[in-house]
Amino acid sequence: MRSSSGSWTRAFVSCLIASACCARAVAQAKETVNLLDGELKLTIPSEFLPDKEPASRQSIADFKAKTGDAWGSIARGTRGLQLAGLSDYMNRKVAEYTKGLSWLPRLVWLTKELITINGRQWADPRFIAPREKARNPRDGLTYTRILGTFVGSQLLEIVFTSNTDPDSKTKNAIDQFFELVKLEE
Repeated sequence: MRSSSGSWTRAFVSCLIASACCARAVAQAKETVNLLDGELKLTIPSEFLPDKEPASRQSIADFKAKTGDAWGSIARGTRGLQLAGLSDYMNRKVAEYTKGLSWLPRLVWLTKELITINGRQWADPRFIAPREKARNPRDGLTYTRILGTFVGSQLLEIVFTSNTDPDSKTKNAIDQFFELVKLEE
């Protein structure tokens, strides 16, 4: 009786140690990036790495998936918009992507709304190109999420896209990234 109880205790302690090590590895796998002189703090999911190739001249940070075809970009610029034009910005992005991806059989906008994060208003359009006979609203290959807001007189735009990855893990990593965006002024 004692040996089976002792074995159970050792197994339980081993599981606790393994869980602690696993949790520490997950915590270390994420990287925090500070941009805009520390005003913008981003926690990068372990599925993404910094990309040294800038997506555009206005890009201040770029990311690529460790595996699969996914990328992200953070850009800053005016784009001809005024501070009160966040709704206009979102409508322009929706029109731009809808027209630019008209070759897709279906493009479904999951959200097209203005949201508030830490007291700041953001445009939050996101879409998916669902597969035929999709099992759920996120069952698709192309998934794009955009967050845009104004910092001073300039637009800050965060775009992450999973182009051909049917795995929900990449979509979840993108959403996780957006949930951890912190902008402090």
